[in-house]
Amino acid sequence: MDISVVLGTYNRAATLQTTLNTFLDLECPQDLTWELLVVDNNSSDATPRVIQEFAKKCRSCVRYLFEPRQGRSAALNAGIAEAKGEIIVFTDDDVLLHPYWLSSLKQTFERFDCAAVAGRVVPLWNHPKPDWLEMEGQFAVVHFEYGEETKEIKEPPLGANCAFRKDVFQKHGLFRLDLGVTGSTHTITCDDTEFGFRLIRAGEKIMYCPAAVVYHPVDPERTTKKYFLSWYYYNGVSVTRTFGLPREGVFYFGVPRWMFRELLANLAKWVFTLNKNRRFQRKLRFCRSAGNIVESYRLSQSRLESSQSKDQLCGSPVSRT
Repeated sequence: MDISVVLGTYNRAATLQTTLNTFLDLECPQDLTWELLVVDNNSSDATPRVIQEFAKKCRSCVRYLFEPRQGRSAALNAGIAEAKGEIIVFTDDDVLLHPYWLSSLKQTFERFDCAAVAGRVVPLWNHPKPDWLEMEGQFAVVHFEYGEETKEIKEPPLGANCAFRKDVFQKHGLFRLDLGVTGSTHTITCDDTEFGFRLIRAGEKIMYCPAAVVYHPVDPERTTKKYFLSWYYYNGVSVTRTFGLPREGVFYFGVPRWMFRELLANLAKWVFTLNKNRRFQRKLRFCRSAGNIVESYRLSQSRLESSQSKDQLCGSPVSRT
């Protein structure tokens, strides 16, 4: 088997059906063998039926997996464990695939000696883009575009469109279970980011392939200011959880001092900016700083409790017989 496509899903039967139908239009060389593993992450809707009906129409092998542990990372790890392909490709249950998506990923692995390939993710707007929304440097609206040239990048691939050689997971481990979307909540993320940085630190080569395109329809509910404020706060939480706390430095209440300075600087920029669109962008940065601080405090308390537990174990009397 050349490729295993792993697609995790939870209670999105309608969008999943649309995504699966785009697999039927894939243009692949006859000698390319691939399978699709759809991991049902404990859905309660019509997801099993949608997968079963699609499997009857698809010319390639479609396998249904059930993962009861809630969380995107758990679902993807379950798919990795069952994958038969030499290359494992990941995508989401709410995207549309370009016909040459899969063949372009495979060709990139053949042309370059790389561990991973990051494909392009293009937002698909079905409604007017808000005038306050700046696309550069933000991922609340999913997008991943680095030009028209195939090239090596030092950025983690996006989970909606990425591929890895299977042995990468044997060398560097799986996705962290404390990161990633869980159930219907879209709060903690960065599961793909953390894994990508793990590869970059290890010196693995990651290629960007602009021809491997998936289109991500933009949900109108995710282009409101309320959604963005929440997303940026939890992005701060997620990033801090991903990289953890430094071991050294000045801390206030278990939080690095520089985080308070950053919070106050972002607050001042937000309050004293007159342009309404720029003002909102700075409010978003303030929310992210607040998320950094809240998660830092939680991590410091967890570290303290863990240290106290170890001290108690070390100090406990040893029974002798």
